[in-house]
Amino acid sequence: MDRATLATNFPGVYAIGDITGIPLAIGKPLPKAGVFANGHAQVVARNIAAEIRGERASARFTGQGACFVETGDGRAGYGSGNFYAEPAPQMRLKPPGRLLHLAKVLYEKYWLYRWF
Repeated sequence: MDRATLATNFPGVYAIGDITGIPLAIGKPLPKAGVFANGHAQVVARNIAAEIRGERASARFTGQGACFVETGDGRAGYGSGNFYAEPAPQMRLKPPGRLLHLAKVLYEKYWLYRWF
């Protein structure tokens, strides 16, 4: 599988989200997280649309991602970065706090409103 386009060895077949097993430079797989599944889906959708229009498929998944980390007691942390960076993923972590927990809750509400 091509980790940038999510194309499999089968023409016209792509793998996104939890079905993928994308190895990182450190020998571990890309984590299974909604942020990555969403990024995969956007890349594949853009490339399929480009192919239908007769254009070159140029969208690429770059390994960028960010997510909140629930830590309990009304607190959450936040991590972001590039998992495809070499020689190892480059991450920035914000320590858990109540404000980040509020941001997490609001972000969840946004996604629920947007999709349902």
